[in-house]
Amino acid sequence: MTTIIEEQGVTVRTVRSLDDIEAIAADWRALEAASTDPLGYFQTYSWCRNWVAHFARGGHQPVIQTAWRGDRLVAVWPLMLTGRWGVRKIVALGDPHSQYCNAICHPDHGDGQAMRTLLARSIETAGGDVALFRPVPESSPLVSALGSVPRISGYDNESSILDLSEFGSSEAYVQGLGKLQKRNRNRRRNHLARLGELSFEVIWPDHPDFAALVAEGTRMKRRWLKETGRYSTGFAMKGYEDFLAELSGDRERLEGACLSVLRAGERVVAVELGFIHKRAYYAYIGGFDWELRELSPGKVQMEMTVCWLIDNGVTAYDLLANPADYKKSWSNTAIRLLGFAAPLTWRGRLYINAWLPMLPRAKAAYTAISERMRRLMVLGQGVGCLLLWV
Repeated sequence: MTTIIEEQGVTVRTVRSLDDIEAIAADWRALEAASTDPLGYFQTYSWCRNWVAHFARGGHQPVIQTAWRGDRLVAVWPLMLTGRWGVRKIVALGDPHSQYCNAICHPDHGDGQAMRTLLARSIETAGGDVALFRPVPESSPLVSALGSVPRISGYDNESSILDLSEFGSSEAYVQGLGKLQKRNRNRRRNHLARLGELSFEVIWPDHPDFAALVAEGTRMKRRWLKETGRYSTGFAMKGYEDFLAELSGDRERLEGACLSVLRAGERVVAVELGFIHKRAYYAYIGGFDWELRELSPGKVQMEMTVCWLIDNGVTAYDLLANPADYKKSWSNTAIRLLGFAAPLTWRGRLYINAWLPMLPRAKAAYTAISERMRRLMVLGQGVGCLLLWV
């Protein structure tokens, strides 16, 4: 670790290697336990250590900022240095896989003005051309830490969330649905059950079939991406399934990675990989049997997952960033997400002024194109790929 700042009793050190990450494992986990923020899963030791072990090579260099008061770790801000086409960017560690840019702060020691200032200043030592922080939850301590950093113009994002705390049981949740919703959900279940008796289970990383079912879920998702003409840089990164299969999860503590599996008879028809953190659930990757798409197995699985979460005391079903009509239909609240961009060199200023303003319009235009045309563009590694790489 490299010490970069010492001020007001706080020492900020930068972690740049897997060995350094593992050396502070106990401190990092103790900080996680003290934190109360449910939006910090992508800053946990398990996620960050595993991501660095699989992907921190070539163009991804960890620059994890840690703040200490004496021997106590009081804040972790996982960042990395990456870039293409000559522009080096400081972004959230794990991008594009990490869905929130956030920091974990100790509630008693890590949220003062001095801490926020030190965290904000630490980006200047990472060596990039531009610092890009997105999506940052509006409730994150980074919002005040980055008070002097300009917002990204035109950045408009939110997470759709189903607040489960208002339902005393899964039965109460189902009874609260409208008549049309109930009828549609019963119809989907009945049609799907013609293939075989429906069975649902949630399994954890210690299950012998966990890795194989993670691979099956990602295969299903890739089929959906292909059939709908979409491209994902995250899925394109080699070893993605191995990375997901090696995430930790604890059934007893209801924490970490878990997998919802829906079968019709012996046939796996839908799989969802999610993460539970501080009693909030992140719906990370959902996949379904494309040949059964008219029967909506993915929607049946989502309903069963929501019911399982309610009955196990989980308080939120988080559909994560990038709003969509289907997400809004499953949610009853939302969290605003912010974007920040700070130029550190002339290349960074050019990137912010010339390129970033184009992205919202370009992505909207790409989304409006027919699925057939998008498929052709993805096969040609064209505009669709370019938009998601930046």
